[in-house]
Amino acid sequence: MKRFRFFLISAVLFAAGMTAYGQDHPFQAGEKCTYKLHYKWGLINADIAQLDFAVQEETYKGTPCYHLVTRGSTTKFVSNLIKVDYFYDSRFAKSDLLPLAFYREQTEGSYWAKNTYSWTNSGKTLKAVVDKSNRGLRDTVITAKDVIYDAISMLYAVRASDLDRIKNNGGKLHLVTAMDRNIYDVWLSYIKSEEKKSSEMGTFMTDKFCMNLRCRPGGVNLAKESALTVSSTDDGKLAPIYLWTSPGEDKTILFFSTALPVGSVNGRVTSISGSKHPVKPVK
Repeated sequence: MKRFRFFLISAVLFAAGMTAYGQDHPFQAGEKCTYKLHYKWGLINADIAQLDFAVQEETYKGTPCYHLVTRGSTTKFVSNLIKVDYFYDSRFAKSDLLPLAFYREQTEGSYWAKNTYSWTNSGKTLKAVVDKSNRGLRDTVITAKDVIYDAISMLYAVRASDLDRIKNNGGKLHLVTAMDRNIYDVWLSYIKSEEKKSSEMGTFMTDKFCMNLRCRPGGVNLAKESALTVSSTDDGKLAPIYLWTSPGEDKTILFFSTALPVGSVNGRVTSISGSKHPVKPVK
């Protein structure tokens, strides 16, 4: 069967932008968030998957850290066509949110991929061990001028960033992230404030952002590397990802959306518990 191409988790995991932050982070151990992913293409208009995020605290090699576990899986209907599962495991320091260790495993029918990351040089040198069913085991060491975040540590770093600065003053935030053996430049810009509804939780007041990503030269085009991907061009630029965050201290990502090679996907929050700064719908 031809791989069923759709975006499962990358949009929300890539959704980040970071500036300086202190140790008073807007999230805490015990926080859990669940999202539903909705796919639309022609007559197809249905929920296709669920994502779960859970925050824990522990010590990793002597460093107090946050431990984030993220799981994603397709609905029963989609799994009858092609079963897709995601597992992300990320540890990053409580003091400065620098990445410490990361593991990703995904399966899509008979296709599978695994990433094992470790860092030195204050997060600026990444050792990536990537194993795939269609490529085999490969080791890569990448050094950058900026911190290279994994998808999960970047997601929570953005919540500790000063998003209000670009909301009030304009401009863009830039950071660097990794997926497989590829490095991406990310630019985040503010669009507007608006109300947006989750059918499970009600209507929220949100801040809408646009995120643009481009694969650095020498990397493998994401659309050619994995069947689970956003739309991509030959120059490595991905389709814009739109995200809606809570405007208060919590800065939870409540909704996200992006185009796919075929159709589009939208994510919405369906439950939040254990938040340090609870997010409440306006109606």
